Amino acid sequence: APAVDVLEIAVTEAGSYIVNGRPLANNQRSTLRAAIARVIGDNLELPVFIRADAQATHQAVVTAMDVVGQLGFVEINIATVTPPEV
Repeated sequence: APAVDVLEIAVTEAGSYIVNGRPLANNQRSTLRAAIARVIGDNLELPVFIRADAQATHQAVVTAMDVVGQLGFVEINIATVTPPEV
């Protein structure tokens, strides 16, 4: 697996996921899980950052938290990203 030091899952306003900068084909749990596995290999020690757009649905964020929780990550950080006022 590529050497990364952090797993970052962005949840967009539309409820889709971007894992370490790569948008996923769809927002299904299995797709998210596979994308995470590709990024981390078996390194569950990586810190996880879930960055949710302030407009993202609660469900999309909960799904992301659920998937990383089930995979068994040790450190999970949630940040809400509010787009700057234009």
